[in-house]
Amino acid sequence: MGTRPERAPDCGEPVCHPTAGAVVVGARKFLIAYNINLGTPDLGIAKKIARAIRFSNGGFRYVKSMGVELASRGLAQVSINLTDFEQTPMHLVFETVRREAERWGVPVVGSEIVGLIPKRSIEMSADYFLRFENFRPELVLENRIEAALAAGGGLNEFLDALAAPTATPGGGSASAAAAAMAAALGSMMMRLARQDPEPFEQDRRFFTEAVDRDAAAFIEVMAANRRPKADSGPYVETALHGAASVPLEVLERASAMLARLSALEIPARFGSDLAVARTLAEAARTGALENVRINLESIADAEFKAGVEGRMQAAFEVIGK
Repeated sequence: MGTRPERAPDCGEPVCHPTAGAVVVGARKFLIAYNINLGTPDLGIAKKIARAIRFSNGGFRYVKSMGVELASRGLAQVSINLTDFEQTPMHLVFETVRREAERWGVPVVGSEIVGLIPKRSIEMSADYFLRFENFRPELVLENRIEAALAAGGGLNEFLDALAAPTATPGGGSASAAAAAMAAALGSMMMRLARQDPEPFEQDRRFFTEAVDRDAAAFIEVMAANRRPKADSGPYVETALHGAASVPLEVLERASAMLARLSALEIPARFGSDLAVARTLAEAARTGALENVRINLESIADAEFKAGVEGRMQAAFEVIGK
């Protein structure tokens, strides 16, 4: 810390406080502690099933498991830790345990969560077991209310921030916002045409997050520039890399979305909406390109610049211009 830019703290100067020291926080993906109870007291069966599903024995990635005896209930249990429920979902593990238990003539009599579970995991399981068609989290009432509350002032609030005499949000955030609107129009057209809107919904989530990410990246550049000149160089360079990377990602994603919009086969009545979506995506692409270029002008790392320029060229080749 203090000599390697990548070790700079998220908050505060790169030095330890003389009396309080420093605070270090480690984080991992959410772990689900999930137990499945079998209708048998035979611990051996639970151990065999646990061995079949855990990763260390060739089972599912992100699964740790063991057989446990529940003597007070006369049951055996497959005790499971899911370390990445999005890669190996809970319902997949449950169904596998159920099928393995059937091979031994044993039913599953219940399951339990120890501690907390992400709402996303429950939604994934509901989608799987209930066979929802075109299910997405925003169909859940509470999710929609939460999103509305989180949006606060919505568009007016963003425009007020954009018009304020401050450096952020700026053109990069505006470019991402234009792309988010294009994605929203794409999603609308897909729903009205009874087609899958999820690719555009994924774009919309990405661009919405990019609005804040772009502003945050520029704030990092300003913070690096405020450091003493003697040691600011590496920090400024690292911050500029981040400031160029965010609009580059917007450029790439907007180019891919524009290609998808150009290839859409939808009823003619959506022609004007499609034209607006394509225009917004093109504006986002152009704006992001300008933001990448202006940041590259201040970057000394030739290898990084060459890599960015190659990705910019590739982004424009996606739709042939």
